[in-house]
Amino acid sequence: MKVQLPAVTLPRSEVDSPDGVIVVPGRILPQRDIDIDSAEVAALIQQARTVAVNAYAPFSKFHVGAALVMADDESSKVFSGSNVENSSYGATNCAERTAIFGASSAGFRTIRIIALTTIDSLNAPLPGRSPCGVCRQVIKEFSNADTLVAIDTGGDGVLCELMDVERLLPFGFHFGAKR
Repeated sequence: MKVQLPAVTLPRSEVDSPDGVIVVPGRILPQRDIDIDSAEVAALIQQARTVAVNAYAPFSKFHVGAALVMADDESSKVFSGSNVENSSYGATNCAERTAIFGASSAGFRTIRIIALTTIDSLNAPLPGRSPCGVCRQVIKEFSNADTLVAIDTGGDGVLCELMDVERLLPFGFHFGAKR
């Protein structure tokens, strides 16, 4: 089925200050028409929900699951992961990174689609269900222009909120050549 990602326009602005011009960068993301298999998205979201139950979240009580398919995997194997917390918070690993690192360890490098769920906050606004900054950057590292992110809403009759990586992380850093 065809899905349309709407154009996003953030205008650039400049403000004169006594110390020089302050630039607020703009960004234009063009409208994109994409093909999506809603049955695949539904299956990935269900897999993410299944693994979220296994999250080790004794501190936050925030259970997150991720399931993905890699573009460079001809078998379209589903890699999944849940968040794993640690008393030393720096050693905590998010669900998105758990799934991505599993796929990378299997030799794959480009996410085709990743589905995410936060089963404890499904009815929260998008900021309460979307990836943290570190995970956004890791998703960016393993993505290309066609990579899609499906975020579970838990809403009746609503499958997900869908975006591409540029809409998830508009000014994402990538060291070296663009993918």
